[in-house]
Amino acid sequence: MPWVLGLRSHAPLISTTRLARLLALVQRVHVPKTIQFDDSVTYTEINGYKYHTEISGKPESTPVIVVHGGPGLDSEYLKPLKNLSKDYRVIVYDQRGTGLSPRVDKKNLTLEQSLDDLHSIAEHFANGGKVKLIGHCWGGTLVVGYLAKHSEMVSQAVVVEPAYLIPDAAKEFAEKLNESRRKLLSVAGVFALIKYLIMYPFVSKEDGHEGYDYVATKVANQNRPGVPYQCEGQNLPPDMFKRVGYEASAGHIRLLKKPESFTCDLTRGISEFHGDLMLISTECSILGHVFQEIPYSKTPFADGSRKGRERGTLCVDP
Repeated sequence: MPWVLGLRSHAPLISTTRLARLLALVQRVHVPKTIQFDDSVTYTEINGYKYHTEISGKPESTPVIVVHGGPGLDSEYLKPLKNLSKDYRVIVYDQRGTGLSPRVDKKNLTLEQSLDDLHSIAEHFANGGKVKLIGHCWGGTLVVGYLAKHSEMVSQAVVVEPAYLIPDAAKEFAEKLNESRRKLLSVAGVFALIKYLIMYPFVSKEDGHEGYDYVATKVANQNRPGVPYQCEGQNLPPDMFKRVGYEASAGHIRLLKKPESFTCDLTRGISEFHGDLMLISTECSILGHVFQEIPYSKTPFADGSRKGRERGTLCVDP
């Protein structure tokens, strides 16, 4: 009987038969399917694109649109907000190229496209009125940018620890996150990443993105207490994310390497928004009180007046 993976010919570690059985098991690794490949996934089609959406509440109730973090993460961890459906119509959606929404070419995974998508979703559900927005982290960044561009569409907004709104904040964010990652780097973490990468070839593929999405989801779901986002001893809930969109997160990864590439002022035009705005930050997160206060002292949020430059182009070429 032939043998493989033996240190010597007379010291076999595993037979080809057992290896074949093992590979047969490994090949059954799956990630959740996107809308194109799973008819049970709920969606809302707008302008030819199908967003995975979960909608709760009465159609006639005021719409609340929930915008998740990332870029590249999904809406799974924010679904408890569907409890607001007692009083509102709650729309939780996966952004373009993330979660269970269809994968697209990376040229369509931009900040500008994300803002346009949010506008399309707001118009679709507003029924001629206004919407309320809740945005967390990257979602908070999108909400602020949206308020700056389309203030007339929103009556109230909640922004939780936006990642970065201005170039100085992008540099500060990249510095803090890179520092926290260096602290978290460990032998166990490296071996975990290697394990995920080894599984990559055995992930079942239909849209071609499953392999990298699998690795990205495993990394995102690693449950470490403390930095960068929790206090010491605090853990994230298990399996917060269902399917991360790796390509959608690639721009964020590039930002960490080259923060000066972020040239946007997403607060430009925020003075046009006259609705209620709640800003929330926590104590221990690298995006918490200290981060929100220092770089944002240069924005219209500083004195609470929201007085700033008039509405215009949010991003300029570097």
